Amino acid sequence: MIYVSTTSEKDLGSLDDERLSFERIPDEITEDERWMESLLSHPHRWFLICRYGGCSCHFRHLDWGLDIEFTPPADWNPEDEDDIESTQAAYNVFLDLLSTGHEVDLIDARVGTVPEAIKTLEVDLSKVPRESFRFYNEYRFEFLKR
Repeated sequence: MIYVSTTSEKDLGSLDDERLSFERIPDEITEDERWMESLLSHPHRWFLICRYGGCSCHFRHLDWGLDIEFTPPADWNPEDEDDIESTQAAYNVFLDLLSTGHEVDLIDARVGTVPEAIKTLEVDLSKVPRESFRFYNEYRFEFLKR
């Protein structure tokens, strides 16, 4: 599950992109998801949905490793081309919001994740190329303003 919050009032749900979609997080969410509200900083909150609907599964995620490193897909670790394209589309949305002066953060977490497991990472998209961007499970990205 990837939850995004922003200061932008832009209707992300109206984006016309077959690679991803956004669904506004309802005011009434389940108790299992209530904790994430306290970790998202901005008033406009969205659930990022993959091209196949219902979840945030089909994006580039990394679940392991001690070092957070944004790297492009490598031949020795094949990744699904759809996941790569969808992640780059999400990057474009975040970059657009940031370049128009808005703030953005997100949380990448599995069902059942506890808030204490979430770590925060400042992410500067001016230093992370689009082809290298990925999500990290159990991390909150706080994007630096451009």
